[in-house]
Amino acid sequence: MYVPVMKNRTVEISVLQQLGAMHVFDGDVIPLVELIQERTRSNNKNTFIQDLCNLLENAPEMHVMVDFYKSTKLRSTTDAIREYVTMSVRFPDFGERELIPLTPYCERVVPVISYLHESISLERIKMETIQFRNNFPRVAFRIKVQEFDHVFSCVETLISSGDYLILDIESASHMSPVFKKIYKRIAESKRKLGFTSVIINAHRPEGLTNKEMLDGEPIADIDNSLKELYSTVYMHKFDGFGDYACISAALPSTGGAISPVGIYYSNENNYFVAYKGRAPQLSEFPTYIAPRIIESEYWKEFSDTHHENCAGCKEIAKIVSGAKSGRNQAQWKMITMLHYIYTMFETSA
Repeated sequence: MYVPVMKNRTVEISVLQQLGAMHVFDGDVIPLVELIQERTRSNNKNTFIQDLCNLLENAPEMHVMVDFYKSTKLRSTTDAIREYVTMSVRFPDFGERELIPLTPYCERVVPVISYLHESISLERIKMETIQFRNNFPRVAFRIKVQEFDHVFSCVETLISSGDYLILDIESASHMSPVFKKIYKRIAESKRKLGFTSVIINAHRPEGLTNKEMLDGEPIADIDNSLKELYSTVYMHKFDGFGDYACISAALPSTGGAISPVGIYYSNENNYFVAYKGRAPQLSEFPTYIAPRIIESEYWKEFSDTHHENCAGCKEIAKIVSGAKSGRNQAQWKMITMLHYIYTMFETSA
C-alpha cells in the first residue's frame, strides 16, 4: 500500500485529478490530502471540497484520505492558508462541518484525525472520532512520532478494525533504533485490533534547494529506502508507506528565485535524479532539461508502455516535441509527482 501525501495546492490537485481519472487511486494507492486552504486557487468558484466531490463522482472507484493541516507556525505563508489552518485548529467541529458534502462518498473517503500538542487535547481526539464516525465508516489516526507515547494509548481505545493508524516520522530516519520500540508496539496492537498500519515520512529535506543539486546526478539527500523496508521484520511489517512524492512537506511560502531543475525517479535504483539548467532561465526546461531526461539511462529503464501511460513521461515527451512549452517550474514539480506516483501504482499492481 502506498499513500502519497499532498496539500490542496494547484500543482498537487492537478496531480490528484489526473491520476484519479486514470484509476491510479482505485486500489493500493490511496492519496492523503492535507487541507491547508478553502480553495485551491483564490479565484476558484468552487471550494476544494466541492472539487473533490466532482472528482469522486467521475472516478467511482477512487479512495482518498482527508486531513486538516494542523500548525501554529503560520507567519510566513499566505493569508488564505493562515486563516483556514487557524480555524481548523481553533474550532473542534470544523472538520466535521467541512466534510459534510463528502458523505455521499463515505465508503471511499477516510477522515484523518491528527493531534497537535500545543492546542489539541486528547479529549478533542475522542470528540472528533465520534463526529466523523457519524458519517464515515472508517477513520485514520495520524500520530507524529515525537507525540506517540502521549497519544497512542488514547488512540488504542478509539481505533477499530478497518481503520488506519498512520505513524508520521516527518524527516527523521526510519532506521533510527529509537523507533524500534514504537514499531513493535504498533504491530502488537494491530494483531489485537485489526487496523491497517502506515508509516509516512518527508523524504525530501526541508532545507534542500535546487541550487545544491548536481546535473545528471542522484540526489543523495533524498533517502527513499522506506519504500523497500516498511514491510520488513526490522520495521515490524507495516502494511503501507507514504511520502510527499519528492515535494517539500512544508507550507508554501511566498516568492522564490528561478532555479530550473527537473527531477526524475529511477525505480531500478530507487532514487531521484536531478537535471539542472545551465543558467537561471526558464528556457532551460525545454531546451536542455527535457532532452537530457529522455536521452538518459534512467528514462530507458522504463518500458514503452510506461512512457505511453505515465502522465509525467508524456508531459516530458510533449515538451521535447514542442507540443508544450515546459517553461514553468510548477509544471516540473507536477511532472516529478506524476511519474513517481504512477510508478508506485505500476509496481504495486
